[in-house]
Amino acid sequence: MKQSPPCPRSGRLVARLRGKSLFLAPDLRREILREASARAEAPDPLPGVPAAGADGRAFLRSLALERLADLYLLLGSSAGACRALRDAALAALDGEEYGYDCKPLPARFLRVRFYHLLGRLAACSAADPRLRDFAADPQLAAQARRLGGRYL
Repeated sequence: MKQSPPCPRSGRLVARLRGKSLFLAPDLRREILREASARAEAPDPLPGVPAAGADGRAFLRSLALERLADLYLLLGSSAGACRALRDAALAALDGEEYGYDCKPLPARFLRVRFYHLLGRLAACSAADPRLRDFAADPQLAAQARRLGGRYL
């Protein structure tokens, strides 16, 4: 039997890790971000988290968007991370509203989550001088004032 000569492998570098940033090939990056965005729109249920109610759905969507923000940060895109954190904070308030002292408010755990994400958004936008406007979003400020928290 005659053996064919070994053919040279034609490969390409698809991923590289430098510090805390992951660099991906553009087509692979687009595909991963598209899949992660689709999962954020229709998140998978977590074990132990009841997703049947509006509060559970709001929590799961907010969590999926926060994970998308973490992926953006890993890929080195601060602007994408800020957008995802903003959407996650607003998604945390999409649950049921309950009457507290004649004022309807979301559930306490969703309000705590909103303020946690608002803090992460402020830290993310402060790290990049081009993104100062993300922390001053009027819709987020209005929601924070409505909830009566420390971010007024």
